[in-house]
Amino acid sequence: MMETTNTANTTSSARGVMTYIMGTIAVLTCPCHLPILIVLLSGTVAGAFLADNLVLAVVLLLAVFLLSAMATWRLAR
Repeated sequence: MMETTNTANTTSSARGVMTYIMGTIAVLTCPCHLPILIVLLSGTVAGAFLADNLVLAVVLLLAVFLLSAMATWRLAR
């Protein structure tokens, strides 16, 4: 039998911590921060990868951003 997680059963302190963690992930992975990441990571392999694969980076960051933003919104209710 598959076990599901119900956010209503979590304690309020754990729920608050998860809300902040997911919110932080959402802020850091927002695609509007991609130019800042490229500048900060310039001269590194990660910066070169982001600059060379800009469309892939935007798509991946957008997916992570949307999932973490939705999770934050759901936890904050």
